[in-house]
Amino acid sequence: ASNFVIANSRGKVCKFCLYKKNLRLGEDIVGSFDFTVGEVECVQYSVSLQLVENVQAKFKVKEDQPDKVVNQSKQHEVCLGFAQSHLVLPVPLHLTPSFSTNICKVEYILHFEFVTSVKGLARQEVPEEGGGSEWQGPAKLDIETLVWDLPVTIHPTFPTHAALNSVMQTSISTEL
Repeated sequence: ASNFVIANSRGKVCKFCLYKKNLRLGEDIVGSFDFTVGEVECVQYSVSLQLVENVQAKFKVKEDQPDKVVNQSKQHEVCLGFAQSHLVLPVPLHLTPSFSTNICKVEYILHFEFVTSVKGLARQEVPEEGGGSEWQGPAKLDIETLVWDLPVTIHPTFPTHAALNSVMQTSISTEL
């Protein structure tokens, strides 16, 4: 597992644990967020698995041609007031595994966007009497967004794993 402390200019936002950075097609990207270490309140986050295609300079159609970035899967979570959260992001079977040639390179990144509160939020007390309570979120909130990219490697899957996901019609006939 790999642990990362995510922070902006005002302090720590959370700790992120990614269980595997090298994955196979068809697997899930699994991770966890710990907001208890944060000094800055995280309101929501999103994580996208992005394919990044980079063509070497001498093979580009235009000199200023940017890398092609395509979202493959995404998870979004509102986490205001959460102590922990988790990430389960599928790696689709139809993707091309990571590779590099002298012409182009295909790689993958986890693209994180954290929406954080600029000012601290007042904690709402939980009443001691029974019957529960209802939390009312803030009517107005000053926010800023923190963006972070984490490279991951996607490897081919096992043929038997890919075969389990294919749909084939079968028919059986018996003659006497």
